[in-house]
Amino acid sequence: MPGIGQRKQLFLMWLPIILIFAVMLLVLTSNKSLDKSREEDVLMNLIKSSGAELSSTYITGLVKVDGNMPGVGDSVEIASMVAEPLGLKGIVLKAENWQNAYACGSKIQGELSDGSPVTIVGQVMVLPQGEKISHVMVNVAGADYSKTGIYRKRVGKALKQCGEDFHVAVTLSGRINTVLGDMELTACAEDMMSSAGAAIQERTTKENLVSLTGYSARLPGYMRYAGKDINLNVALRRSTADHATSVYVASPIILTEY
Repeated sequence: MPGIGQRKQLFLMWLPIILIFAVMLLVLTSNKSLDKSREEDVLMNLIKSSGAELSSTYITGLVKVDGNMPGVGDSVEIASMVAEPLGLKGIVLKAENWQNAYACGSKIQGELSDGSPVTIVGQVMVLPQGEKISHVMVNVAGADYSKTGIYRKRVGKALKQCGEDFHVAVTLSGRINTVLGDMELTACAEDMMSSAGAAIQERTTKENLVSLTGYSARLPGYMRYAGKDINLNVALRRSTADHATSVYVASPIILTEY
């Protein structure tokens, strides 16, 4: 057995290596935390750059249910599969479950432990050849902005119970207390994309709406759509009735209604 002096020499010999590994672990952990907060900060800065004030935060997820999962053809069952790992309080199975010749659906509403309202919708579609395709959507509405990363992780983990083919989006919405004209809507949306360093890949323009989609290297992660990498979606909608313009910014895409 090595003596005290030898053990001390061995410790001093290994100490630099131990310190290097400790620093590497700290850097990797810090980088992961920066990535998570970076997404939230980029989106928040875009909301501010438009002149809007933050009004709501949404964490929305969608999963295609694995065909081998038990209960894959039961909309109530698949919605419950996602509700359980989220730990919802005050779960209410809505009475207005719907069904027709082609699909059926069920809705569950409840709250997270901090009171954030959650809606879960399970839907089963029946194809002409008799095959069933099931999806589950989760929406955490009015969530605390500072907990965006935590909500996103929880929603993703819950959706993974149903299948690997899932997406989770963070959407921030704001309000500008004036009605923007057509050119102003377009200019504001384009300026927001430019501020994020995002090239515009998809553009949708309607009477009172402009929606732009692209890719920004400042945001972590992306999804493939129509053969392109996208991770940023900006939309502005004016309302003459409300005398205001709503602003939405999401990564990777807006999954909530707007």
